[in-house]
Amino acid sequence: MPGKETSLELSLKPLLNQWSKLACKDYIHDLAWSQNGEHIATADASGYLTVHSATTGQPVELWPAHSLDALRVDYSSDGKFLASSGQDGKAHIYEVSSYKKAGTIDHDTAWVEHIAWHQSGDCILTAAGKQLKLSATDGKLIRQFEDHQSTIADISWNPAAPDLFATSSYNGARLWTLKQTSHKRFFYWKGSLLNIAYSPNGKVLAAGCQDGAAHIWLLPSGEDLLMNGYPTKVRELSWDSTSRYLATGGGNEVIVWDFSGTGPSGSKPVVFPGHQTFISVLAFAPEGTKLASGGKDGAVIIWDLANQTEVMVSKEEDCQVSNLAWSADGTMLAATFASGRISVFCVN
Repeated sequence: MPGKETSLELSLKPLLNQWSKLACKDYIHDLAWSQNGEHIATADASGYLTVHSATTGQPVELWPAHSLDALRVDYSSDGKFLASSGQDGKAHIYEVSSYKKAGTIDHDTAWVEHIAWHQSGDCILTAAGKQLKLSATDGKLIRQFEDHQSTIADISWNPAAPDLFATSSYNGARLWTLKQTSHKRFFYWKGSLLNIAYSPNGKVLAAGCQDGAAHIWLLPSGEDLLMNGYPTKVRELSWDSTSRYLATGGGNEVIVWDFSGTGPSGSKPVVFPGHQTFISVLAFAPEGTKLASGGKDGAVIIWDLANQTEVMVSKEEDCQVSNLAWSADGTMLAATFASGRISVFCVN
């Protein structure tokens, strides 16, 4: 990894907790805010989906959605539907008005590890093993894409071109369009890509690697850059809303690359060294320069790229932070922990 910027001594502030509850039956695999900010949905290892009040943390709805672990949960962009997926090979779609099931997508016995709503909210991508499907909100198949050669590691819609998306897997990244079943472009990489994330402007594709590196493709040229030397697998990626900053994990330091000007090639990243153990999740706020990080040490930290010396910190318990999610207005941050606890923090 190129030389890193020396971090200044940090000024610590407490991160204010609105509520914290041991609210789920088991390990929480995923969480999502409703579009109106009133509810938080969680998917846990007991197969349950729970919809919590964002104000009090009390459950509003609770049901056994999957016969095995519930892995993913997400609201559609229009706020009308909630989707979940699980180890039972199913993805379900529910109407938010009643939480009645609107449809089911069947992937046989393969774990449905990834779901991704289209910007319109009227269709959804689901990935299970090597399979990739596009389905309507009633679960009916719109298109099944050609199988990958290895397990799909992640999906990312292109924010600037709504009908384009990318997938990652072993040996590279693929670019797709909704109009055809085969991929349009393939970016080869000799190792395993663990995730994939378009920049908000659609000009950069980023992926974390199994071998302790972050890989970047500049679009549309496909020119690639490699940032290596991370202590462990880079499972954590997050772009800020302007596409200037890319935050990466892969260790106990948050590494932030600046894509302004001629960056990041030949530049030094900003480094935030606040965690005692490896980082487990990163999430930029919907707007502005605030970045939340969670670690295996149980700490939730909020950094601000505009004021790099002042951070907000909360240590809930001595277990891993499993997920972080911002409310749509960026004023609240939800965190889940390996114990099944959920906390919501006020962010000023």
